[in-house]
Amino acid sequence: MTDPVPLPAGVRDVLPVEAAELRALGDALAGAFRAFGYREVMTPLIEMADVLDRAQEDGLGRAYRLFDDDGRVMVLRPDLTIPIARLVATRMGEHPDPVRVSYNARAVRPPAHGKIEGAEQRQAGIELVGAEGPDADAEVIAALASGLAAAGVPDARIAIGSVAVVSAVLDGAGADADARQALWDALRGRSVVDWRAAATGLGAQGPARALLGDLPSLRGGPEVIDAIAGAFPNAAAACGRLAEVVDLVERHGVPAPMIDMGVVRDWSYYSGVVIEAYAAGAMAPVAVGGRYDGLGARFGRSRPAVGVAVALDLLHHAVGRGAEQPDTGVVLVGGSDERVDAASLLRALGVAVVGVPAAYDDADALALADGRRFVVRPDGARWSVRDVISGADLALDDLREGPWT
Repeated sequence: MTDPVPLPAGVRDVLPVEAAELRALGDALAGAFRAFGYREVMTPLIEMADVLDRAQEDGLGRAYRLFDDDGRVMVLRPDLTIPIARLVATRMGEHPDPVRVSYNARAVRPPAHGKIEGAEQRQAGIELVGAEGPDADAEVIAALASGLAAAGVPDARIAIGSVAVVSAVLDGAGADADARQALWDALRGRSVVDWRAAATGLGAQGPARALLGDLPSLRGGPEVIDAIAGAFPNAAAACGRLAEVVDLVERHGVPAPMIDMGVVRDWSYYSGVVIEAYAAGAMAPVAVGGRYDGLGARFGRSRPAVGVAVALDLLHHAVGRGAEQPDTGVVLVGGSDERVDAASLLRALGVAVVGVPAAYDDADALALADGRRFVVRPDGARWSVRDVISGADLALDDLREGPWT
């Protein structure tokens, strides 16, 4: 046995069946996004490092960097929202608001130290730029719910939090810069213990003090928003916006999202609502996103924006193979030499045809390996058809009358 050919950490090959399933998931999401008016754009895999570093005060952080022949530093995009913010701010700078764009692409980011995660992430998502109201947040959440349902996860659970609400709570608690940093680090690290330790020294008293300590654990419905607004009156406006988002999502005809104040993203450009979606069978959120009103200004055009990205590999784990439809393609014996005309006829009918020579004697095994349901062999003036899934045999006089039409 030879040693396997190594791949870089965090990347993997995708074989034909899974590739087809991933493509189908992306197509289902794209169809749902188009129904809301989103049009696909594409950005380069390689960008100028100093350009994408503008996205955050401390730069991109974890990223694959390389040099071109002139010594300039390039970066493999570690995120898709940032390049699209650049594209919309520059190439679509004169487009009237709002701008609705979608994508199906890959982001590449080195795995975090000590974490098991992929370096290459296949994502399909949307960005709504130039719309600042709760209606825009609700539209993105509704489009996400519709997309997940179309992709085979009608019972996905969507949760939302708010950077604006958390920031208002920290203002009300009198958190200084150091305390805020420690609290945000704890929240991004999902550590309630660290959060409570950092919150202990703040000046909140009574009900506000208790709520502050439990903030990352608060989840539920409108009662969560009411409790926060009651304990921290200065957060009432941000809480009211979040409540309006929930109401508008329901009016789109999809289930109301859960309020979860522990939902937060590790990109610091988020400024308002933050979004996560969960599905049974996936070990992490299948979709993440939120509002990032300040990002466009870093590329020359200030516009409010909100978006969400679906992790296709995680979605694939959730959907599994249960919804897979048998491929109606055929393996045609003689389709590459003696019966090329028959193969052409079937392809003109929209049937996928794998042509093999007339002398080929392993057509059934090839059909099973390639995910093709039927094997077709000439039988005098007729055709013999075998369904390799059910084992049934059929004789045909005319290929246009086959079970694949």
